[in-house]
Amino acid sequence: HAFARMSFMFTVLSKRKLTWFVEQGLVTGWDDARMPTVRGVVRRGVNVPALRKFIYSQGASRRIVNMEWNKFWAENKREIDKCAKRLWPST
Repeated sequence: HAFARMSFMFTVLSKRKLTWFVEQGLVTGWDDARMPTVRGVVRRGVNVPALRKFIYSQGASRRIVNMEWNKFWAENKREIDKCAKRLWPST
């Protein structure tokens, strides 16, 4: 099976280009929360099951898939809402 590369709109995902940021010291490393890496987005608060579910929801494709970050964060919010305790004050 062949799978296409998943790309995000307005985001640099090239390892060569991201390495430049790390080598220049503009970010603290590959796990910096500003980096579009798995380690980076996990540091920003993404649950790994939400990440896995998002990737599976894209399905297999031979075309390049251009995704938007707001869909990614919405999937994470859905996953967090399952276990988050919500409290509302009443007067």
